[in-house]
Amino acid sequence: MLIEAAVAAPGELPFLREMIALFAASAVLAWVCQRLRIVPIVGFLVAGVLIGPFGLGLVRDQALVNATAEIGVILLLFTIGVEFSLEKLASIRRFIILGGGLQVAATIALVSLVLFAFGVSWKAGVYTGCLVALSSTAIVLKLLSDSGRTDSPAGRISLGILILQDLSIVLMVLLIPILGEGEASAGPIALALLEAVAIIALVLVLGSRIVPRALDWIARERSQELFLLAVVTICFGIAWILALGGVSLALGAFLAGLVVSGSRFREHALGDILPLRTLFTAVFFASVGMLLDLRFVMERPLLILGAAVAVAVLKLGVTALAVIALRYPVRLALTVGIGLAQIGEFSLVLEQAGRTAGLSPVGLGDPGQQLFLAVAVLLMAVTPLFVGSGSLLAASAGAPTGEPHSPWTAGDDARDLVLIAGYGMAGRALAQACADAGVPYRVVDLNPVSVDEGQANGVPIKLGDIGRRPVLESAGLARARCVVLTVNDRVAATRAAQTAKLLRPDVRVIVRVRYSTDEAAMRRAGADEVVVEEHEATERLKLLVCT
Repeated sequence: MLIEAAVAAPGELPFLREMIALFAASAVLAWVCQRLRIVPIVGFLVAGVLIGPFGLGLVRDQALVNATAEIGVILLLFTIGVEFSLEKLASIRRFIILGGGLQVAATIALVSLVLFAFGVSWKAGVYTGCLVALSSTAIVLKLLSDSGRTDSPAGRISLGILILQDLSIVLMVLLIPILGEGEASAGPIALALLEAVAIIALVLVLGSRIVPRALDWIARERSQELFLLAVVTICFGIAWILALGGVSLALGAFLAGLVVSGSRFREHALGDILPLRTLFTAVFFASVGMLLDLRFVMERPLLILGAAVAVAVLKLGVTALAVIALRYPVRLALTVGIGLAQIGEFSLVLEQAGRTAGLSPVGLGDPGQQLFLAVAVLLMAVTPLFVGSGSLLAASAGAPTGEPHSPWTAGDDARDLVLIAGYGMAGRALAQACADAGVPYRVVDLNPVSVDEGQANGVPIKLGDIGRRPVLESAGLARARCVVLTVNDRVAATRAAQTAKLLRPDVRVIVRVRYSTDEAAMRRAGADEVVVEEHEATERLKLLVCT
């Protein structure tokens, strides 16, 4: 079909105009958001509103956009699952079970009771409560990361509640078909619970035994192309298999991410998949914006504003009370509540699933869907304004408590780090020199054999591509005084230097190269100092011959 269309209209693919309009608008508005210090997700949403059928009408093939957006959902939720990790879930289980459980249950109950009092059916009330209960993991984690306070008390509590919210989507998705039927009984609901437990058990088995070993075997081939293809296969393969059992593709992708999170290559996998996620996530959030009818917004601004305020106040209050129930101070509870007072991306996925099952927010049909979308877009847009630039944790009580889980074998709390890329001869010598001088250091290498050898000798080393942002950040770039690139691959060293300087322009980057012809390219990439082996060998030869 695609080839026939291309042959029929040389030089123009049928969907090319829509894709160009979508990506161009997303890029421009993402740049505007960057300048205003707002997360790009807001720009993607606004881009969809502008170019969609209710805006400028630049995108007409909505089916194509929706299909592409589904890939964005899969990649987005897969990476979120990878970032969580099963170990991190265990370390903050109190926040997850108690804090998250109270927040989700209380929100669903309150929304259902309020709507039932106004004559809304209990099914529509429960469905709407599920939509309201979920917050934006992507936005909140982005704000926490940018503020550098992910491991503060408020950050850990927020993360715990978000994890429970995202895990609760398992049951919510399974309940959607039941709520959409004419009658619901205890039997189907109990069956849904059993299915949820079975799915989670399957994920635990895969995550702890099968997938990590498979990734370890693949990584030993030292082929980035093979590793990326394996990760993408795991992502879409597990999502597809679970979809055969009635689980949504999006949920299956999240659980696939949890499977990969059990591997020691989780940061490396994140680094490979993030560029793809950025591309398709833009399409997903833009597709959500395309569904928003601007005429509905213009005709009912007060209704939308009132509903948004009601949702924000309800979520702030319920979340704060859940945190207070954990015996934390009110100031900290309000900080967490403000950060989680929006509607999240899982809610958008759940709304789409409910639409296919004949459900609508507040039981109002199309007007209810438009009201929900308008409120979701508005709250997502204003959340960074309220909690951006570190204000999410400004009222936090107490000092950071450290990361709940660290993959490093030593030096986890060290400051003024030396980051070493490559554990070959030069990297080993530099690591030994740092150890002898008492200088804190960490090593990153792509060779699993070298990593295993280093870890066996007590070296703080992990597997990963230091040219990838997640690996650099996990290694402690924010606390590093310099990054030393001893890798033999000139392309990899160039990318690593550029990435390090992009993330931290003030960090000192030192690069080792073999030939003098590479020196200029490395300096253009951002290297502050370049050590040329050819020069060093020449000077050594002169010294030996002339003395």
